[in-house]
Amino acid sequence: MKTILILDDEEVIREAFTNYFEDNLWIPLQAESAEDALSLLKTETPSAAVVDIRLPDMSGGDFIREALLFNPEMVFVICTGSPEYLVPVDLQTEVQVSQQIFRKPVTKLFELEAELLSLIEEIEKKSEK
Repeated sequence: MKTILILDDEEVIREAFTNYFEDNLWIPLQAESAEDALSLLKTETPSAAVVDIRLPDMSGGDFIREALLFNPEMVFVICTGSPEYLVPVDLQTEVQVSQQIFRKPVTKLFELEAELLSLIEEIEKKSEK
């Protein structure tokens, strides 16, 4: 079973993602702020994260940058309600960060999961080389 971090300041969204991923045999961890998520990374090593961009204090993008220092094998999918959001240039070069942005409300969670699994597989292949 793989562990996934769900970082979103909206409890309803965290719960919906948690229920989906639990049903699909993931171990979900929840955080409502980037700071809480970084604290979790001190003791947990999730394979993946679903990250909201607009968070109180530290942004989701800044969280991803910090999280990559903790766990360079972790993969990230961005989920945002901001229609104009684009992946920042520095994160576009990170193979761990999906270039596909999932817009809220996410109705096809299986597509989000498929993207995460694809990224995990890509990282595992690179580490085998």
